[in-house]
Parts: sequence; structure tokens; C-alpha cells
Amino acid sequence: MSIPIFRAGNRLRAIALLACTALPATALHAADEPALPYGPGAAKLTVADARTDRLLSGDIWYPTGTPDIAVRADKSKVWQLALADPGGRPAEGTFPLVVVSHGMYGNTQNQAWLGSALARRGYIVAMVNHPGTSSFLRDPDQARELWDRPVDVSRLISFLIGDSDYRDRIDPARIYAAGHSLGGFTVMLLAGAEFDPKRHASVCSGDHLPIACDVLAGWSVAETDADRKEMARPRKDARLAGSISLDLGGTPVLSRASLAAVDIPVLVLGSQRADMLNQDVESRALAASLPQDRVRHLELEDAGHFDFMGVCKPGGFAILAEHEPGDEIICIKGTAERVKQHDRILAEILRFTAP
Repeated sequence: MSIPIFRAGNRLRAIALLACTALPATALHAADEPALPYGPGAAKLTVADARTDRLLSGDIWYPTGTPDIAVRADKSKVWQLALADPGGRPAEGTFPLVVVSHGMYGNTQNQAWLGSALARRGYIVAMVNHPGTSSFLRDPDQARELWDRPVDVSRLISFLIGDSDYRDRIDPARIYAAGHSLGGFTVMLLAGAEFDPKRHASVCSGDHLPIACDVLAGWSVAETDADRKEMARPRKDARLAGSISLDLGGTPVLSRASLAAVDIPVLVLGSQRADMLNQDVESRALAASLPQDRVRHLELEDAGHFDFMGVCKPGGFAILAEHEPGDEIICIKGTAERVKQHDRILAEILRFTAP
């Protein structure tokens, strides 16, 4: 499951556990969905590199040459899991790569729907669980070292195009980074945005603080001179062809000068319902601060923050209401309405990444 940037409560761990409750698997075939050129291959992924203090693992989605083979595992009481062909043979050819960063206390399953959908359309999609800020990896020191989030994604790219079995199938000229909520903040750092200690000190003082201020304070981020220096260090990855922000949180603490200097295309998708994040200080402010010839900004009509996550099962709302009252908000308009939002999000991403 995914927790938005503003939710730091540990009580939502129960929902993540609930989402993993095993039930019988149900086989579905891609014939149940529109005909597409590829199947959705899926595999577990471990980043093998020299860094041993912050191990990275997650999932990779890739095109297969068998579009008629896909299964939907029924392992969750809340979530409708994505179509997949686990271990399917990768299709021949080279494909764009999209690396995805999950939200606060989320995990790689949150945007599995996007990985599956893009794989079926000829993309490789990879994502890792960020240590310290993912569902089951909540070490406080790793959370405080928030500067490592963009480094995680750069390490993932280096591994995939360097020593992985997928390196010959990735087009190095078409590498994109997408992120939801805190993940949006993460991929904007990769695009060239920089944390601004002075802005942080200014906007995070007084009353009516932006949500990001509470989150950063809860993790003790940038409280020492050394940590402020690390947070402010540029994390731009020059290999990116574009960055995709999905209802990000954290714009108030980004340097305006660095945003104005971003030199790659950026797709900024916001939630018009603004049920969780103030669009004026987040996606709208981000889009207004970027070079106008580089940005496409769209607020999805009637979309909420959680519409960038997976589709809920019809009973998901009631289950969450019973087990974690208040957290059923995650599944508001989370079934058929969310499927329509996914179609819109996917269409925008495909348009943005088209050659």
C-alpha cells in the first residue's frame, strides 16, 4: 500500500498487512482486456552494486512476446492486483525505461498497475522499495537521510543499463522517472530541482505550515548542518529524458532557481479534488516555477491523491472502514471511477514519452 507524504502514522501499517493477506489465485487472460502488442512480464529485482549499507529490491515489468498470457493474482482483500505474466520471456527489441518512485510509506505495488499497463505497450518499468520510507522499511536513520531517495533511483538506472539481464533491451536515450507524492519530490530532484535550506527554514516556521514541513520534522530531516548540506547537494541524473510528477508533495522546500533551470521536459499531473494536498503550493506552484516550454501541467478532473495508486476491490472501502476507521479514504471512488482515472494518467504518460 502507499501512504501519502503527509501521513506519518504507524497505524497504517495494518492496512499494508491486510493488503497482503493470501487468497486463492484467479487466472485471467489478456483477452479480457483490450488487445495490446505485448504481454506484461513481471519479475522481482535486486540491485547489485558496491553499496552494502542500503540494499535495494523491488519489481520490474517488461514486454513479453505473448500478449495473450496474463494472470491476475487474487492475493489482496482490498486491492485488485495488476495483470502479470510472472517470469514471462522478454520480447525482442529495445524499449523505453520508466523508473518509478513510490510515495511515503508506500511500496512497489502501489504503481504496479502502471508497470503492467506500460509493459503491455512496449515499456520496461522498474521500481524499488526506498529504505526508511517504504511500507516495511522504516528505519528512522534511513528516513532522515532523505537525500538517498533520488540516489536509490539513480542506482537502479545504473544497474539496469549496466549489469542486469535487461541492459540490451533498454533504450538509453529514452529513460524517464515517475513518482507519486513523496516519489514526485524524489524524481524532481533527479530532474535538477534542489532542496533549499533557507526556504525550508522560512516556510516551515510559524503557523499553517505546508504538509511537507510536518513530514520532514517528523523524520528529523535537515536538522544539522551536515544533513542540510547533504539534502541541498544536487542529485540531478543527466541520463533522464524526462520527469513525471504524480501529485507530488514537497514543492515548498525546493529552490526556485533550481526549478527555473530544469532542462528536461516535465509532466506535472495533479489531483483536481485536492483531497490531500494543496495544489496551490504543490503541483500548481511546481508547474509555475518550471520553464514554461518544458512543462505540461494537468489537473485531472475529479481525481484524488489516491487515484495514482491501484484499483480497490468493491469491498475494499468497507474493509478499511472496519479495520482502520478513517483510512477508507484511500478507496473513495477507487473502483470503476479509478479505472477511468488510470486511463487518463496512462494516456498522458504515453503522450509525454512518445518519440
